[in-house]
Amino acid sequence: MKNISLLVILSIIIISCSSPLDKAYKQDTLEEDIVVLKKSISEEELKTLTGYIALKSFSGDDMLGKTYNDLLEEAKKLQEELRLQEEEQKILAEKAKIEEAEKIKRLGDALTVSFFDKGFSEYKYQKYITYKFVFENKTEKTMKAFTGEIKITDLFDKEIKSFSLTYDDGVPANSTKNWDAQTDYNQFIDEDVLLKNKDMEDLKIRWIPEKIIFSDNTTLE
Repeated sequence: MKNISLLVILSIIIISCSSPLDKAYKQDTLEEDIVVLKKSISEEELKTLTGYIALKSFSGDDMLGKTYNDLLEEAKKLQEELRLQEEEQKILAEKAKIEEAEKIKRLGDALTVSFFDKGFSEYKYQKYITYKFVFENKTEKTMKAFTGEIKITDLFDKEIKSFSLTYDDGVPANSTKNWDAQTDYNQFIDEDVLLKNKDMEDLKIRWIPEKIIFSDNTTLE
């Protein structure tokens, strides 16, 4: 009798000490199990667990035989992996941003691009917005060609129009050169209409250089 009583007591102790997390997951009892789990784990852990179960269910992954604790640990591990990936992406993006800024400064120290006049013209039923650019080569070598992007903004730095600029007619060392250019005008495109109607004093230009080729075929990029 004593042995039987001892076994009963031990069984009661084991059952009473068992955590709801040790219970195997079953779809049929999930709602009931969540009610019990609420009393044993934090709200954040419960949110993590239920979200992970929903994800696994949606993707058709087998959770047979896994306890809620197993699933919670898997969910936490996945969260940590995603957090580390996000950190790596942020670091990579910041590095790329710094490298791009350094490139723009490096090429900008060699070449300044600006425009000092904007107009409008029509030729053979085609309409154009016209520009007068000035290039300044601040190096000791003649530039054979360069390419980059022009961004025209309003006074609040809101972009109005952007376009590629490639010039291959040469700019002598330590000198400036003027250049006339044009872009097609379409009265049904808002940015074209806005740019046409803006006065020069209400516009700003941003030159984003990509590559410079010198007369000796060396490059800066």
